[in-house]
Amino acid sequence: MNTIRRRRVIAAGTLTALGGLTLSGCAGAFDDTEPGADDASTSIVAALPTDPTSMDPIRSGALVVLSVFFHTFDQLVAITADGSLEPKLAREWTSNDDVTQWDFTLNPGVLASNGEEITAEDVVFSYEAILADPTSENYAYLSSVDSVEALDDQTVRFHLDAPFSAFPRNTSLISIVPADTYQEMGADAFAQDPVGSGPYTFESIQKGVAYDLVRNEDYWGDAPAVESISLQPVSSDESRVNGVLSGSLDVAQVGPTQVGALEDQAQAQVFSELSNGVVFLGVNSTSGVLTDPRIREAIGLAIDKSAIADALLMGLAEPAAAMLAPAVDGYSDEVTDGGYDPERATQLLAEAGYTGEAIAFDYATDGRIPLSSEVAQTIQGYLEEVGISVQMNGADQESHTLKVRNKEFTGIYLNTWAPSTVDGDLPLTDFYEPDGNNNYAQDPRTAELAVEQRGVVGEERQAVFRELLQYSNDNGYFVPLYVPMNNFAADTSLDFVPRADGLFDLSETSFE
Repeated sequence: MNTIRRRRVIAAGTLTALGGLTLSGCAGAFDDTEPGADDASTSIVAALPTDPTSMDPIRSGALVVLSVFFHTFDQLVAITADGSLEPKLAREWTSNDDVTQWDFTLNPGVLASNGEEITAEDVVFSYEAILADPTSENYAYLSSVDSVEALDDQTVRFHLDAPFSAFPRNTSLISIVPADTYQEMGADAFAQDPVGSGPYTFESIQKGVAYDLVRNEDYWGDAPAVESISLQPVSSDESRVNGVLSGSLDVAQVGPTQVGALEDQAQAQVFSELSNGVVFLGVNSTSGVLTDPRIREAIGLAIDKSAIADALLMGLAEPAAAMLAPAVDGYSDEVTDGGYDPERATQLLAEAGYTGEAIAFDYATDGRIPLSSEVAQTIQGYLEEVGISVQMNGADQESHTLKVRNKEFTGIYLNTWAPSTVDGDLPLTDFYEPDGNNNYAQDPRTAELAVEQRGVVGEERQAVFRELLQYSNDNGYFVPLYVPMNNFAADTSLDFVPRADGLFDLSETSFE
């Protein structure tokens, strides 16, 4: 793990020095626990970046809600902080030879918090309910599932419509509900008073304010150290920083521009961990001068990725040579790019006969990529230094995302991809298969390799990833730029391990 922890002394008047930040959305949870009280070590208050849409795990599966569901429900398997897989509700899983059939063996004696036993039938119900609802946010994760059946009380079999070696990772995102309880209550009532088999149960739900959880004293697994968790939506980076400094929050994700302000503070420690995402330039290799692979190569060679990561992003990122981050299954450090070579870029442009035709450069001015405008302007500067003219087209995140989905870019564009499964299959589908939002090249070879990796396992699968990612670089279909870090501010006594996906699973967290 590549974690940077900062604990330094701050002078008096920190809040004033930080610009008089005001708290927003940090109140409401466990109001009888004051910062510094004797029982403070038995409760964690954590900030969610946005408010989840629903507490119904059949309908809801957006990333932010997983920080709640990981505590209150069981999934068949779990993705750990470093991106590896470990057992959860299922104690083991196996596949047939062509990975079109997967069997999961469940732990026995698992009870929901209301006493209902969780068996294979509950798993079948949860998956079939999602498969029956194309509007479910989880539906896409099950696109490979043809059917699911219970072989006995502790064994579930999934039949897939095509080979899929990474299928267990998709199950880490699907929470299991007690079928009888869910059906008796109905979806809407269940979302207001959810029942799961996780290490915590819901104490109260105050939408937009707090999701308060208490330890499940009858939990079937290892009991968590912390008695209660309050997950509170706090949308502002500044408010999350201020919340940790004031003691109203114990841990919160913060933006890269806030890390510097936290470096010398006794009230907080800072964790910076490489994320599971890559920020990259997408390239419409079928448009205008970008049809020439020499010009595409020149774009990559013109950009000093290390300078962007070290200077502009203050060391809170690492240069990327591949379209997968190191934490993601499928990543290989053997994949190479051309590095920073502006002289070679200039030479390639001359060889291609490039005469300064303007290339559209689209980017979002806010949203998913911190400092996106500054990153785009820095890239513009590097490109212009070697003689590449760009037309800058900044837009809000929603408009930019719509253009991604509709494949409306005619030149290059700034984008990012962070797979929720921490596996390369999801981004490769989007980058290289025919229906992928980012696949302008429509190269049959990339589609072939993207499908091939699903039917093989182990080193054979890793070899396919390496071939595909290197082939992509060699053809200039994308320019991987950098892997950003997830940054968290936390109480100085919190023994916290950040996850590569930026989500919370505090079930093994405690105060020192």
